[in-house]
Amino acid sequence: MIHNGLTSSIRIYCIRRQSVYLSTRYSHHNAKPPKWKKPERGCVKLNFDGSSRTKKASIGGVYRNHEGAFLLGYSERIEKATSCVAELVAVKRGLELALENGWLKVWIEGDAKFVVDLLLKPTRVKSKEHVKHASEIRMLASLLDQFDASHISRKGNKVADKLAKLGYDINKPTIWRDVPTADIARLLCDDAADN
Repeated sequence: MIHNGLTSSIRIYCIRRQSVYLSTRYSHHNAKPPKWKKPERGCVKLNFDGSSRTKKASIGGVYRNHEGAFLLGYSERIEKATSCVAELVAVKRGLELALENGWLKVWIEGDAKFVVDLLLKPTRVKSKEHVKHASEIRMLASLLDQFDASHISRKGNKVADKLAKLGYDINKPTIWRDVPTADIARLLCDDAADN
């Protein structure tokens, strides 16, 4: 998967109880920032986001299929956290939902490049909390047949961003299945028009 702009796209295949194979492809073009793209047939795509304010944080994510159709969205407020921790929690929750739904070929995408790099490359971090969440995500990913991850611009991640911000205003974790809210439906239509 090659994107326009200066981006890196990283693919990991996690074969159950076997080795993890990592390949990285880089692309550098002077073109428009990458837009949301559909996953391959048989794969579902999670766009995730985390948000942090002074005294609270929230997460959100959206799953779509190879046709770009909405499968599931989630939002929730979490305890106070840095934006990086919120992003990691958003990924973790998204992978838990994939496993609960029996989706074993998952492509995750978010606008937090540090988080994508932390999940897929040996990266030195000072925070034990980052290491803990990244390890839990890698464990969940090892249960999948295929796990892809990539970075996208904030503009290309607008649906997940909206769901993460909704988390601030809800009292309990919320999951939408098959039918999104009207605001989310409009953003999904915008993404579909770009494909």
